[in-house]
Amino acid sequence: MKNKISLPLWIIGFILLNLYFNGIPKLVQLDVLPWLMYAGGFFLLAFIVARYLLGLKGINSFGLPMQKGWMSDLGLGFIVGAAVWGLKYLVYYSLGKFEVTGLMDTGFIVGMLAQALLGMLLVSAINDIMIRGYWFAYLKKENLLKWFMLVTTVLYVADDFWNEGFGWQNIVFSALLGLALAYTVLKTNAIWMAIGIHFGSNMLYRVMAGFDGQGIFKMENFTDGTMYEYVGLTITALLLPLVYLLLRNRHVAAPEPQQTIATDLPETKLT
Repeated sequence: MKNKISLPLWIIGFILLNLYFNGIPKLVQLDVLPWLMYAGGFFLLAFIVARYLLGLKGINSFGLPMQKGWMSDLGLGFIVGAAVWGLKYLVYYSLGKFEVTGLMDTGFIVGMLAQALLGMLLVSAINDIMIRGYWFAYLKKENLLKWFMLVTTVLYVADDFWNEGFGWQNIVFSALLGLALAYTVLKTNAIWMAIGIHFGSNMLYRVMAGFDGQGIFKMENFTDGTMYEYVGLTITALLLPLVYLLLRNRHVAAPEPQQTIATDLPETKLT
């Protein structure tokens, strides 16, 4: 009976987080400072959902344990994501998808990259908390982790509807990326590496495209075509064997008592 009551609460919490994160930008145009407040609001809402709706300790319960090696997993994920997306753009360039004619001025590059570093870290963490961390916590609690990769990949594909629609290329892309990210969570017992992969790939995207189509390079003579879509999907698929090779020998140890995030609230830990 407890499980029957628990699942609707988790679904309600997920809907609240999803509507907040995906819905507000559809309704309101957010500049940099309002966007940072909106991103911070997600973490506050996630804490409230975790602590008061679900009865958990806090957002650390959503796959963010401060366990030994968490920074290494985050960094490794960043390198993996940046490397795969970097390879993708390099192949695009070699196939003639675009031409590079120079670099933007230093002021533009520094400002755009600074904004991207903070923004992409936050948006990557938010997405992984909402999709993978949230349902990892539930499925682990219910001893249903065998369904984790399927559940979170389906949710990730559906969530991408908010941004890209349901074209078959987007579905395949999201499924490939979702499977790779889910595998890292199961092997590391946390979402740190998934956040890192998201962060690295998002940063490379901003390096090339910026926030308004202009990245750090001056590019022209863009070419579209089905070939590039297949190339992009093929390179994205490399994430699957890559994370498997990196983590195949990783054995998850029994969790130890964790420290909480440094920004804990008085008497109520913000974890």
